[in-house]
Amino acid sequence: SKFKKTNLQLYELPKSKCMNRASIMLINQDQQSFVVIGTVAFLAISTAFFLFALRKRKRPKKERRLSYTSVGLGIGGFPPNSNVKEPIINTAVYFESNRSAPSSKDVAEMIVRPLLDYERLSTVPDLDRCICRPSNHGTVEPADLVRELRINGNEELLNLFIVDHCQDALGSGRGDLPWWEILIIRNVGSGPSACVLRVHHVIGDGLALVAAFEKLLTTEDGKPIRSPLSFKGGASSSNGSGGKKKGKKKGILSTAWSLIESTGHCLTLSATKYDDDTVFSRMNHSKMKHSGKREAVIFPTVPLDFVKQLKSKAGVTVNDVLMTAVGQAIHNYCKSQNDEVLAKKGASVQCRGLLPVGFPRSQDELNDKFTALRNMWCMVSCDMGVGHTDIIDRLRHVHAKTTEMKEKPRAYMQLQIQNNVAPYIPTSIGQKTVFDTFSRHSLVLTNVPGPVDSVLFAGKRVKGVQLFFDNLLTQVDLISYAGQIYGNIIFDADQLPNSAMFGRLYVEALVELAKRLDVDVPIDVATKAAS
Repeated sequence: SKFKKTNLQLYELPKSKCMNRASIMLINQDQQSFVVIGTVAFLAISTAFFLFALRKRKRPKKERRLSYTSVGLGIGGFPPNSNVKEPIINTAVYFESNRSAPSSKDVAEMIVRPLLDYERLSTVPDLDRCICRPSNHGTVEPADLVRELRINGNEELLNLFIVDHCQDALGSGRGDLPWWEILIIRNVGSGPSACVLRVHHVIGDGLALVAAFEKLLTTEDGKPIRSPLSFKGGASSSNGSGGKKKGKKKGILSTAWSLIESTGHCLTLSATKYDDDTVFSRMNHSKMKHSGKREAVIFPTVPLDFVKQLKSKAGVTVNDVLMTAVGQAIHNYCKSQNDEVLAKKGASVQCRGLLPVGFPRSQDELNDKFTALRNMWCMVSCDMGVGHTDIIDRLRHVHAKTTEMKEKPRAYMQLQIQNNVAPYIPTSIGQKTVFDTFSRHSLVLTNVPGPVDSVLFAGKRVKGVQLFFDNLLTQVDLISYAGQIYGNIIFDADQLPNSAMFGRLYVEALVELAKRLDVDVPIDVATKAAS
């Protein structure tokens, strides 16, 4: 495809010249050689490293600045006409009933007050100056950040209520309070109650929030909880690119080429082919908008040990197993809707997910309430293998893709570009680039490690957890807690007909995988798959 610009052109290289992977390269109108592409990419890397080195000079604590990733999240990552609202992380903790839920006073004193010791949780982002400033209130009172609502119904109504409030504003219209709150939903009916920790993404990423939040939780006998994060040599997310791996060291030329290839991949991701127009992905296109209507399907819980048995038997990771289950659920959903694109293209169907990758940080940094909260993450693209009919083929495909993702420095280069190149690009162009990247994909998928043991929140036992994030794309959020994996899919209410089946399809995929791998299926999991 050829797209005319002022003095540049975009070309899609023949598959034979890019190892059977579509690749769009930005090149000069008069020169189409591969050397020019490598040179452009190399200069981009050099520029990024130079700018990064300048910005990494040590500043006094009082001058700590927001990274451009944080600033971008505060300004808004998408163009205004896409109707995407504030990026808010909603972490819900559930209690058996109204009586077993904590009081507003206990939440304010036992949860909010300690969190206000963190610099970014007690201040207000000043996006123009790229800093956090004191609130105009002076000292923020814990009770100011606790809100309570009441419902009368079952757990299904509770979850509907949480999703309806996912986009309640935190960055404006609240009298200059810090950009977070705890929403207590007190159910006076037969169902459970919940406390929802709602944090604007400008404050920090999931890894930082988990590290801060877990310090306020205890086991049922009052002891500190076992951390779900691995702090040996720093901490990284479940999708993380951090960590040293054994293997043959790369030479200088190999490393240089890997950096160039990864930079080219990051710079051209927003111009790649749109995902195929299946019934699951058909709303994703160049003119897509957030409709303002969102629904969520809650996945049945499954034992973490069961998933670990699957990953051990297959020789893959927990993330690979869960991605395969989601991919299989999408495949079976499309089949149930008699999807013509899937029937026609088969294994060649393109259906990609964007995966958030968190980067390692030291234990000292996480323990310092001034530096603990930050955004040190990026999105990476990964094909879900939705077209494969055989679930083992899908698992192999996903494992190959995630292995490539970890071996190549794409995530690292993406982080450097968004923090050190993006600030010099007009905001409207940056937002358009983010939109173009997202609209070419089918979903966002995240997997977050939660507390290993059953915990107390403000002195009350937590029954379960969910993570909700309202995005431009369909989003699947998975989180572990007390030996179980919780999850949901949140999507445009007009996009997915007969969406209620997704939870069952997800569990069915895990059962099918277990049968193929000769792993025993827990009775409760088999029952959920059959219901």
